[in-house]
Amino acid sequence: MKRESKKVVATSKRRKRSQMQLCNLPMNILCSVISKLPTKDAIRTSILSSQWRYVWCHHTNQLTFDGFMFIRRSIKFSPSYYATAKKEECNARVDAILQQHCGEGVQRIQVKYALDNKSAGHLDRWVSFAITSKTKELTLYLSDRRIRSFTMYADGSDVFPRTKGLYNFPCHLFDANNSSYLRGLQLASVYLKPPADFDGIRNLKRLSLVDVDIADDDLESFLSHCKLLEFLEIAYCGMLTAIRATHLLNKLKHLRVGVCDLLEKVEMNCCCLTTLEYIGPMVSLAFAGTSSLTNVCIKFMAIDAALDYISKGFPSTLPNVEMLYLHCIDSKRVTLPLKTPKFVHLRHLRLELVISERQDRKTDVLDYAHLLEVAPFMERLELHMWMDCPHQPYDRRTDGELRSNTPSHQHGHLKWVYITGFFGYKDQVELAFQILRSSAVLKRMRISSQAIIIHYCAAEMIEVYRERHVVDGRMVAMDLFSGTEHADIVEVVGASEIAPKLGIVH
Repeated sequence: MKRESKKVVATSKRRKRSQMQLCNLPMNILCSVISKLPTKDAIRTSILSSQWRYVWCHHTNQLTFDGFMFIRRSIKFSPSYYATAKKEECNARVDAILQQHCGEGVQRIQVKYALDNKSAGHLDRWVSFAITSKTKELTLYLSDRRIRSFTMYADGSDVFPRTKGLYNFPCHLFDANNSSYLRGLQLASVYLKPPADFDGIRNLKRLSLVDVDIADDDLESFLSHCKLLEFLEIAYCGMLTAIRATHLLNKLKHLRVGVCDLLEKVEMNCCCLTTLEYIGPMVSLAFAGTSSLTNVCIKFMAIDAALDYISKGFPSTLPNVEMLYLHCIDSKRVTLPLKTPKFVHLRHLRLELVISERQDRKTDVLDYAHLLEVAPFMERLELHMWMDCPHQPYDRRTDGELRSNTPSHQHGHLKWVYITGFFGYKDQVELAFQILRSSAVLKRMRISSQAIIIHYCAAEMIEVYRERHVVDGRMVAMDLFSGTEHADIVEVVGASEIAPKLGIVH
C-alpha cells in the first residue's frame, strides 16, 4: 500500500508540473517575455495555438524590420524581378504587422532596408505609427548597404555614394504634443527639409544623420528646436558646407562629424561638450565654450603638419583636454613657435602620422620629441606611423652617429609608450632614444615594426613592405633596444623572419 500511495503522489506531482506551462502565465508577464524576442521570432509564436495568436501584438520592446526578417526559401526568378518583388512584399508585410499590433508603448522601431521616395506612402504610415505608439527611439536606415557611420579611412574611399530619389522625411507629422515621447532619431539616406512652421522634436536627446540631404539653414533650424540634445552625429551629408548651432545647446555632450566633403566650418554654441570626433578635410572648428571638452578625436584627410596643428590649430584652444587623438598626413617640417601651448590636463595622446614623401623628404620624426614639452603631465603616448618613403634602415656606417639632444628636463609622468610602423629609419630610432632619455618614470616602451595604419596609395606595395620594411624595422629595433640597458623597459614586437606570411594590420 505504501508503494502504491507513493506512486499516486508522484503521478499527481507530475500532473501539476505539466499544467505549469508558459501559456498559463498572466498576459502582462507573457507579453513581457515575448517582447524580449526579436520581432521575427515574436511573430512566429502566433502559429503555436489560437491562444498565442495575438500575444505578439503586445510586443513593446523593439520592432525591427530589416532585409533578414523577410528572407524566404523559395524559387528565385531573375535577379531584378526578385529584388523588386521582395521590396514590395516587405512593405506589404510591415503594413500588415503594424495594423495587427496593438499600437501602444513600443520603445524602439527600426526600419533597416533599402527604400526610396517611391515607398513614401508606406514610410509615412510607419512614422505615424511610431508617433501614435509613443515610440522613444525611431530609426529609418534606408540604405541598400551597411554604412559605417564613423569610418576611419584617411583617404575617404568609403564615402557612401549618392542615392537618387531619397525619401522625404515627414517633419510635418511632428508637433509639440505628439512628438514629446521621442528621445532618439536616427536617419540614413533620406531627404530632410523641415517646414517653416516646424516646431521641432522638443525632447529629443540623440540625433544621427547619415547620408542625409539637408541644407545648412535647414539643419540650423532643426537643431534650434532640439534644446535637450545630448548626442549629435552628422556623417556623409554631401550638401552641407557649414554645421551651425547659433541657439544654445547647453545639454550637448557628444558631437560626431564625419566625411562631409563640402564642409567648410563647424560652429557650435554649446557649453557642456565633453567629446568631439571629427573626420574630414581640415575645416574651421569654433565652439562658444570649450572648458568641458576633454576627449578630442580628429582625423584629417588633407595634408598638413600635425605638430603645427597641435600648437596653432584647434587643439591649442582646449585647455582641459585629457585625451587627444589626431590623425594627420604629414609632408612638411614646421618651425615651432617659441611659446607653445601647454596641455596640463592631457593624459593620453594618440598620434597617427602618414608620412608620404617619395623624394627629398622634409619631415623629421625626431621633432615629435617636442610633445614631451607640450604635455608635461602626459602618462600614455601612442605614436602610430606609416612611412611611405625611400627605405633605408639605420646603419651607423652609412648614416653616421645618432643625434643626441640633451633633454631640458625629465618628464616625470610618462609611463607607457607604444610605437608602431617602426621601419628602422634613423629619425625613428632617434625619437625612441630621446623618449627613453627624457622619461624619468617610464615603465614600458613597446616598439612594433608592423603598421596599424596605412596610406591608401601604398596598397599595391603591401608585399614589399611585408618583406622589407617590417623585417628591417624589427632587426634595427632588436639590435639597438634589446640590450641589457633597456631590456627591462623596451619590448620589441612585430614580424620575425617569417614576416612575408603575415599581414599588415590596417
